[in-house]
Amino acid sequence: MDNPILFDCWAAYGPHPSKDPEQRWTLAHLLQDLDLYGISAALVRHDQFAHYDPMHINRRLTAEIAPHRDRLHPCWCVMPHQAGDFPEPRALLKAMDEEAVRAALFLPNTHGYPIHEDILAPLAQAFNPRQMLVLTTLSELGASYENAVRFCRLFSSCPVVLAEGSWAQWRLLVAILDACPNACIEMSSFQANRAPEFFAERYGAGRVLIGSGLPMRSGGAARGMVDWSLLDDDSVARIAGKNLAGYLKAPMPKPLPVPANADVLVREARAGKPLSMMVLDAHCHVLDDGLNGAGNHYVMIKGDSLSMLELTHRMGIDVTAMMSWSGTVSMDVVAGNTQIEAIVRRSPEEILGLSSADPTHQSPEEIRAVCEHYHGRVGFRGLKPYTRNDVPYNDPRYDDYWTYANAHRLYGLLHTASNVGGMAAVRDLARRFPEVTFLVAHTGSSWSLARQVADAASQFPNIVAELTYTAAINGIIEWLCSRMGPERVLFGTDAPMRDPRPQLGWCVYADLPEAHKRLLVGGNFARILRRGDLPGHELPAVIRRATA
Repeated sequence: MDNPILFDCWAAYGPHPSKDPEQRWTLAHLLQDLDLYGISAALVRHDQFAHYDPMHINRRLTAEIAPHRDRLHPCWCVMPHQAGDFPEPRALLKAMDEEAVRAALFLPNTHGYPIHEDILAPLAQAFNPRQMLVLTTLSELGASYENAVRFCRLFSSCPVVLAEGSWAQWRLLVAILDACPNACIEMSSFQANRAPEFFAERYGAGRVLIGSGLPMRSGGAARGMVDWSLLDDDSVARIAGKNLAGYLKAPMPKPLPVPANADVLVREARAGKPLSMMVLDAHCHVLDDGLNGAGNHYVMIKGDSLSMLELTHRMGIDVTAMMSWSGTVSMDVVAGNTQIEAIVRRSPEEILGLSSADPTHQSPEEIRAVCEHYHGRVGFRGLKPYTRNDVPYNDPRYDDYWTYANAHRLYGLLHTASNVGGMAAVRDLARRFPEVTFLVAHTGSSWSLARQVADAASQFPNIVAELTYTAAINGIIEWLCSRMGPERVLFGTDAPMRDPRPQLGWCVYADLPEAHKRLLVGGNFARILRRGDLPGHELPAVIRRATA
């Protein structure tokens, strides 16, 4: 859909404990970000709701956003009155009417009250006749099916938005939405693969809303779900903003035109088009053909390679570097490597392979055999050990793996964790194997890790940052590019565990020059792949053409 109107249902600003110094948090930041990401309007909360008297903060919120009520709609925080520190429902409604507030946030876990009719019935009796928009989070409901169903049924005439779900809560959310026809979801952190399509098709587009998590999260990540949707235009428009406007009984906000100085990436994305420049995904998993999950709490709808290519075509991703799920997370390396070889042979122009090795299941001879076959004969360019065996990446049992990679100038993708040596192990490997390029996975997951990676990269030129993470932290890509250089930061998706579209939107809408974005989404990874010395094996044509 060409430039749909976005009306964000999940934005907040204000000071709060444990804020990173780099984190964006002010009202001015929020307004700037709405413009940057092309979001017309937002339903806004205040981050002090959880840390000070809610009614005091409610009034502060409406006063602070008063000059911007054309695009900022207040959401007040409410709670039961019985304890004596909050207005009774009648007085609350009067105050909300005076300020034209049409949405209410509940924080039962934070505020310490039971989710029970004895406590919440007075508020339910006040809100239900008005069909008030009600918002809460799964964590505030204790991530409990019983609590969530009880809450939604108490407010049975109100749309209830369950915010900040995670991909790991797919089954819980399906159960709640099955049981409660008034329950809705927002997508800011529920970035599970094809979640908008699945939930819109199962429940109707009216129960799915776009939230950004601004200004903490990138609004570009939210846009990704809209810009490259697989749904029809009417469903996209509803999810992007019409649902929220209807629930607030408010007019649709004005459309935001694409800025005259927008680069080609932003222009194509906002037009709903696949990106036309070279895009390479440096971090992706895959399931066996026909599978929709990987056991445990991992639901990955259409997580096989052919289905994943349908999404990559929609987005404009040309080549995906793919590793198995079974060989990494499940630690079934033989099955995983065999699977990836078959997938690469089926789609050699669109999929590159990474091998897996595990010294708790494989002998040194078997690890050497992995290298000779999957890299030497098949042409895999990447190596992917994983954390599930508790063996540090720089353990001598991995030496044959890295020695081969060093001799052939391959790359390793490393998910850092304390049980596998953390960044100390990455530093050690970078020193001992200088011809290997080490991609630190999920560098964009936290400011703390970003600083660690940037510090290590300042000492070792073969350490680079790979971004992917659901948090999609606002401003962290720009920070990494400024500290490490734009040529050392890479786009990746971690699909199909998470949907790839928010990860690409995070990069496309970053506040960077177009030339830097082109490096980020493809150029940098192409350079790393070209370093590989595997005689007789060619890279996909799109990469060869880009470097001719």
